[in-house]
Amino acid sequence: MSIADDLKKAHIDMLEAIGGLSSEELTKENTMGYWSVRDVILHIAMWEGEVIKAMSVWRTGHDYDWGYARDIDMFNEFYMEAGKDLSIGMVLQMFNLVHSALVNDVSLISDEIWKNRGEPEWLRDITIRHNEEHIKKIKKYKESLNK
Repeated sequence: MSIADDLKKAHIDMLEAIGGLSSEELTKENTMGYWSVRDVILHIAMWEGEVIKAMSVWRTGHDYDWGYARDIDMFNEFYMEAGKDLSIGMVLQMFNLVHSALVNDVSLISDEIWKNRGEPEWLRDITIRHNEEHIKKIKKYKESLNK
């Protein structure tokens, strides 16, 4: 399975995890630690957007400098603050659009580049594994709602 296929599957898994939750359940604060499910979705979209930027640099043969995101909590809070007024519909739209852009981007990377560079070590951590971690928490929340 290619990374693009794995990204598609991770997205489907997230959509299934949030499926059946009402707008109120998606936006209820402190259900995912101090975040709502909506906040988690925004968080994932934000990180996938960062991956798009990183892949653009990586594709040129350079390593991406993640130094600006070293303080992950501060970085996450910056994006949460920036997106605090977005409706759940807008967050879902951004989540789907950013994800689609990421899948398209990695799908267009030539086999030659993959062969020469190998997959960046951070790619699956920030996308696939990150989603899996949050999906588990969302499923627990849904179970608490008997869904």
